[in-house]
Parts: sequence; C-alpha cells; structure tokens
Amino acid sequence: MSLWTRMVDAFHGRDTAAPAPSVAPNSLEWRVDPDTETWWHVPPGGPAGMQEIRASAPDGYEFARLVWQACEVCRLGLIVKIRVTGPWQRHGYGSRMVRFALHGRDGYAWTTTPQSEDARAFFPALTASTGVAFPRQAQRCEHMRARAPRHSQPKRRLDPPSS
Repeated sequence: MSLWTRMVDAFHGRDTAAPAPSVAPNSLEWRVDPDTETWWHVPPGGPAGMQEIRASAPDGYEFARLVWQACEVCRLGLIVKIRVTGPWQRHGYGSRMVRFALHGRDGYAWTTTPQSEDARAFFPALTASTGVAFPRQAQRCEHMRARAPRHSQPKRRLDPPSS
C-alpha cells in the first residue's frame, strides 16, 4: 500500500493498518532510570595509568564519566575529571563513580585537578560521607607521569556500582 493510499484512507477514517512508528526517547527527554543505564569501566594502560568509568542512557548518550589514576606503589590517587550532566545530577552518580575508584584503596592520599563550582560543592560532601579528603592540589607520582598508552585494554561492562 502506497503512502498516498494510506493518507487518503486515514483522511476518510478507514483503518490504514500501518503500525505506529516506534519512538524511543532521546537523552534530552530521558528521565533518571537506573534500570536502563549502562555502565562501563575502561582499565588503565599501565600500572598507574588513567582509567575511566562511564554511564550511558539507552540511546548511548554518555551522561556521567570519571577519569582517575591510582598508584599502588605510592598509594596515591588523582581524580582527573568528573562529569555528570543535567538531569542526572544530584542522583548519586558522581558519588557512586568515585566510590568505585576508591574501592580497595584504603589509606591512599587523593587529590583532584582544579575544580568547577559544582565540584567545589561536591567534594566536601563526598569527604563528609567517605572520610577521604580531596584537596585541589593535583599530585602525581613518577609512576603516574610515566608514558603509557591511555587504554590498552578494551572497556568492560559493569553492574552499576552501589550507592
């Protein structure tokens, strides 16, 4: 059946038997729904290399991302970048990502790169809930400064970190 025929039938109130188009919401319309998000971990390319955790909406839009480094030898951690966009802010995504980075790293000294206005409110609240300080004086050890491939391993899917 041609488009023209379906349009004429629809105008005259006849059943066009055409299925309704499926409309998937896009990230601009998306609501926070933990059951539909996808989480990924991108492992470091070396022992103290950069690593990431990312969260995406069903349409693939990456709404949250944390980039950090952690050196096991020097027991030093650095939050390089944290971002949670618009509707997903203030729903615990930033805290969950940082807690993922902190896991198994008790006693590490953590710092951050210069912070945005939102981060200047976020990190003190995170310090209060975790007991870990996040001063804004980024510190890297020699292992963190070593040239290593950004990511030598493929990202792997994660179950969403708990709160």
